Amino acid sequence: MPGPQAWLAVGRIRRPHGIHGEITVESMTDFPERLAPGVEIGIGEAAPELRARIHQVRMHKGDFLLALAEIRDRNEVEGWRGRYVFLPEQPRADLPPTYYYEHELIGSRCVTADGAAIGEVTGLTPGAGGSLLVLATPRGEALVPFRSPIVVRVDRDSRTVVLDPPRGLVDGDAL
Repeated sequence: MPGPQAWLAVGRIRRPHGIHGEITVESMTDFPERLAPGVEIGIGEAAPELRARIHQVRMHKGDFLLALAEIRDRNEVEGWRGRYVFLPEQPRADLPPTYYYEHELIGSRCVTADGAAIGEVTGLTPGAGGSLLVLATPRGEALVPFRSPIVVRVDRDSRTVVLDPPRGLVDGDAL
């Protein structure tokens, strides 16, 4: 029997738009095409507190504008600023093999290829060249580009990320 459905935050509500209940949503997903007419979303702070169906989606100044089937009034969405838009988690089989959810990485230990401890993943943050792993290391916080060749391997089962960081990135020994 399947467990409870997992929901993932895919955007953050910025503000209402216009007078007909559209909401401006900042995207936080690698799969924005999932925000489509007919799709059920959740809205809330830490988890979905309200569910609604997308009626229409369009882009506006780099953000999504969502019109919801059940909402047609700006006053209904006014208090949603800062809340998250959630979608059901996609089955792992539907994802590219090198795609990882943030919650799968947080808490993972980071080691070098020879097994030396580097630190622990505490988050994932966007960067100019792509996502950055946020690591807690003995020397403090380090930001590591989440891409090859620095990230050698991610083992979800053992919750381990193998890194090959250039000198100075995490050891404080810059050239």
